[in-house]
Amino acid sequence: MINKFMNLPLQKKLMTFFITAAVIPLVLVGIFTYQKSKEIVKEQVSAQVMEGLIQINKNLSFFQQDIEQLSSFIYSNELVQETLHHSSNRSDIQKYNDFQKMDELFQTLTESKSWDVNIYVIGLNGDRYFTGDYLPHQYDQFMENWGIFRKAKDENGSMTWETRYTIRQVDNRDVVLSAGRVIKDRQTDQPLGYLIIDIPETTIAKIYQSEENQYATQKYLLDAKGYVISSYPNKTTVGLKLDHPSLDTITSNQRGYLNTTLDKAPSIAVYDTGEASEYKIVSFIPEQEVVGGSRLIGYIALTIGLIGLIIAAWVSFFLSKALTKPIDGLIGSMREVRKGNMQARFQYPYKDEFNDLGLSFNHMVKRVDGLIKESVERKTLLKDAELKSLRAQLNPHFLFNTLETISFVSKMNGIKIISQMAYSLGEMLRSSINKEKEFVPLEEEINLLNHYLFIQKIRFEDKIHVVLDVSVNMKHLLVPVLMIQPLVENAISHGLEMKEGKGRPRYIDR
Repeated sequence: MINKFMNLPLQKKLMTFFITAAVIPLVLVGIFTYQKSKEIVKEQVSAQVMEGLIQINKNLSFFQQDIEQLSSFIYSNELVQETLHHSSNRSDIQKYNDFQKMDELFQTLTESKSWDVNIYVIGLNGDRYFTGDYLPHQYDQFMENWGIFRKAKDENGSMTWETRYTIRQVDNRDVVLSAGRVIKDRQTDQPLGYLIIDIPETTIAKIYQSEENQYATQKYLLDAKGYVISSYPNKTTVGLKLDHPSLDTITSNQRGYLNTTLDKAPSIAVYDTGEASEYKIVSFIPEQEVVGGSRLIGYIALTIGLIGLIIAAWVSFFLSKALTKPIDGLIGSMREVRKGNMQARFQYPYKDEFNDLGLSFNHMVKRVDGLIKESVERKTLLKDAELKSLRAQLNPHFLFNTLETISFVSKMNGIKIISQMAYSLGEMLRSSINKEKEFVPLEEEINLLNHYLFIQKIRFEDKIHVVLDVSVNMKHLLVPVLMIQPLVENAISHGLEMKEGKGRPRYIDR
């Protein structure tokens, strides 16, 4: 992957870099904006739901106070006190009359209330008065050390509350909460019986259903131990302990909200505890509904990101084009030079690194062009020199061959002197042509000198007499080419030509 990227043209590399550099911040900002907006929406929704839960708890407190006021009224009512004082052995007519009076009292009390409850007055004298359709068996044959009766007895006349626990699904009409107290004689403070007020699940549900919000929430009313008193809309857990991993956090704090799950779906749990009771109202809001508003922000962020990506691609294209244009121009100039156009130059109007690079390139091309021209000139001169050398060699060879011919013709015609002169001159020409060696044996130089002296003797006749005295042991020594003959020639030219009489050059080498 890296190799493929590195093999891309420079413009595409720059575009990829610029787009990546622009997209990464956009993506990070978009993600941050979406997450932050989601948290803000969660907080706002949780705060809104919390206000509703606080109001529900206030309504529940009002309801509890109303129940306590109702129980206090029944507790202190003269008819109730008097009826419970009656003997269990009174006549059936008296019992019927007492029942009619108590029934009228119950009707008066329940008609003034908007909620539905069941009232039971259980007399120690055996009387049983109630507002429902039937008298539950546990109230008819009650046990003072069981359930609500035990709690009421322990409170000694004060109001007490009890949650009804169950292991089966609760019907809407089933009782989920009970309030009870001992009815005592106001004069002697002796117990006369028990007052039990049963509250069905529908009555509790109406209280918090009145505070509905726009979200499809699941509400639970819990007691201090975490048992479900009422729930809406799903009522399968009523009477059972709420099986949820956040239960400990909810029961140990007064109010708050937290991120959790419900039925494996991400949710927000908002809870509040009543001030006058230990009951908690818990509302689970599906996160999918909560973040619906933040999705709009996410879509806006995504749209902005796409627009930013388009702008980044457009800007990246022109920036990369602007940066690679001088490079393309320089490459074009190099190609022209490679084709042989040494007049190609790189032109750049700005004073930056590309300008420095272009100036260096132009200087290099100019220098290379000069070196090429210089090399061509040198080659031309060298060829001329070789040609001249060839011509210079051609003339001596021609002369040498001509002298050979003269020597041969003279010899054939019996003119020995001319033959010998031609031979000596030819040997001298041969020595002048063979200049490959810088050093030759002394013997070769002596031979060349003898040929030269032979010609000079014929010219000067008896005027010149040469004596050579060279040791045999020195003839093999190496001496520079044409070192001796020029010396003897200078001696003859400057010593004998202007001299009258005979001369005697002598060369001694010991």
